[in-house]
Amino acid sequence: MSQSAPQTESAWDFCRRILVDVSRSFALIIPQCPPPLDRGLCVAYLLCRIADTIEDEPSLDDARRAVLYDAFLAAVDRPADSGAVSRFLAAWPRMSFAEPGYGELVGRTGDVLAVYRELPGELSGPIHTCVHDMVAGMRTVRPLEIRDGIGFVCRDLDDLDRYCHIVAGTVGIMSTAMFEWRLRQAGETAFQATDAWREQGRRLGLALQMTNIIKDCRVDAGRGVSFIPARHVRSADGGYEVPPASRLALFRHAIGHLDVGLAYTLAVPRREAGIRRFLLGSLLPAIATLEVAAVGRDHQPKIDRPKMAEILALIGDEHTSDAAIAAWYDQHRTRTLTTLDAAVAAAAQAQE
Repeated sequence: MSQSAPQTESAWDFCRRILVDVSRSFALIIPQCPPPLDRGLCVAYLLCRIADTIEDEPSLDDARRAVLYDAFLAAVDRPADSGAVSRFLAAWPRMSFAEPGYGELVGRTGDVLAVYRELPGELSGPIHTCVHDMVAGMRTVRPLEIRDGIGFVCRDLDDLDRYCHIVAGTVGIMSTAMFEWRLRQAGETAFQATDAWREQGRRLGLALQMTNIIKDCRVDAGRGVSFIPARHVRSADGGYEVPPASRLALFRHAIGHLDVGLAYTLAVPRREAGIRRFLLGSLLPAIATLEVAAVGRDHQPKIDRPKMAEILALIGDEHTSDAAIAAWYDQHRTRTLTTLDAAVAAAAQAQE
């Protein structure tokens, strides 16, 4: 064992622990993947979360945010350079982070990079590209319209796709490259990674991000930002409202990407159960979340613990067939769209 191995294991212990604090859902499914893919996905998520924190932290102005982006990328470029990490941390102002756990994650960026630099190049390479592409895109994100004190980042569904590519499509590209490497390592010679399959992986990233945007739209509006496109939002008594027809269009758009993501996931050989469980552990909660959101009652809709337990049991059973997974998905998809169609019909009838 090398001298750095104990330090790397201590850093890995931190990464696993902090992942629970910043994303309970990923903390459940990343360990399903075989090593070292599990480490790669965990480190990738944490580095992307650090970039997200720079983007989302409301107390940062644009100048400070640009300095932090530069310092963060320099640290990612030179993960063994403790000085680069120190300069990144020194660039942060004294502040209380908006989300619990994120301050500790940022403060221990060096631990995340310690695990990152020990990854095989086939994993660290896609992570490096993803982080750079994500930050480059984040630098361009600005409100395109301000209405009733809310800054709209997107005007239409094309803008929404572009934004979701920046923060999630890049992740889909990265994780797909990592899966490809794993499948080659595992000797899955019958599997062919085509450009069409890779694009499906990117679109799964868009789908998951759109689900989060729909789920969190009221919370985001409360802090003065909307990722729901401006054309799909109307003012109502000074409030924030997405009319039924617009909600239907948004959900259909997100579900279209999810449909593609399901095909991407089921194309992964069944022998690679860890990868499939990782993907299904994101995809199936997403369609179930959209079903809850379609009802429109909750301020921040989410699935309950029994539903998540149902999903984990479904994907954890090695005897579950692809047909059973597709049927479960289709049931939730159908109920979601039926609810939204009924809301559109009711709104039309009310106007008659």
